Amino acid sequence: MKKNKPLIFTKKKNKLLLFTKILYSICIIWTIISFIIIYSNINNNISSKLVIGYGLFIFFMLLYIPIITLFNARKLKWNSLKRILKKFISLFITFFIVNCAFDYIFRSYNIDVFNSFYHALGLSFGLAFMDVIFFKKENN
Repeated sequence: MKKNKPLIFTKKKNKLLLFTKILYSICIIWTIISFIIIYSNINNNISSKLVIGYGLFIFFMLLYIPIITLFNARKLKWNSLKRILKKFISLFITFFIVNCAFDYIFRSYNIDVFNSFYHALGLSFGLAFMDVIFFKKENN
């Protein structure tokens, strides 16, 4: 049996991993603050700028996550990438079918296939490629 060796990070990979973790932490904290501002109905200049800044930050994160995933995925071996892609496809199909089924059961008059498609795509991408985004383990 082969034992997985720990991944030895170079300074560049270590900085990129730290930067990604910091961005995720900022995103979680900023989301909580924005929800508090919105649900408390705070209307002043600072809070509106904070919520607008949060929207721009989320737009940046929507661009950053796929780019960093592709950047890290190109370093994977083909067997690992194939396993992750199979997981992505199976999760996508499962989420899409479940979402359409719930739409049919609870809102049979209004089944939105595009909405189900985008929800399934986002969930399956996030779950399948989470280890690639943070690049925690070595895939042999």
